[in-house]
Amino acid sequence: MARSPWFGSSVVPFRLVFLMWAAFYAEFMWGWPFHYFGIRPRNLMGLIGIFSAPMLHGDLNHLISNTVPLLFLGTVLFFFYAKIGGIIFFRAYFWTNLLVWFFGRTDSNHIGASGLVYGLAFFLIFFGIFRRDFTSILISVVVIAMYGGVMYGVLPTDPSISWEAHLGGALVGMYTAVELSNKKKIS
Repeated sequence: MARSPWFGSSVVPFRLVFLMWAAFYAEFMWGWPFHYFGIRPRNLMGLIGIFSAPMLHGDLNHLISNTVPLLFLGTVLFFFYAKIGGIIFFRAYFWTNLLVWFFGRTDSNHIGASGLVYGLAFFLIFFGIFRRDFTSILISVVVIAMYGGVMYGVLPTDPSISWEAHLGGALVGMYTAVELSNKKKIS
């Protein structure tokens, strides 16, 4: 029995979500303080957070609010843009966290996959705007309909939320959309 192309497109997002849930489970069940491995801006020890922060979450609501969009947006990304999906995912993950390390509030420990989610969402929205082919525009419309509220998440409205990660992800997603929109062979 052949597997669906959607299944193959969901492998990378599912792997990350598995690691997110495993880290949360270990921290909850055994009290392991993984949250200390978040991004602490401009702190040498906080550099580890560039790699680990998206796998760490403060509570179950935080974890679920990142799981669902990450699975959806990541699967859409790898399904429709298989050739460039890895580049976009990498940038949304690492470049976003690097921006948070350089420009985030120094008195904060930034955790969660929200920056990655914002990077993917903004890429998918703006890629359709700049690319202007039917499929990309349709994807943009669907993502805006489902996650249009992300536009407000880049504003510093709640001091307990890392709006810097949201803004960093948005900037990385938009930049990547502009850069890659002129490439001929994308999907």
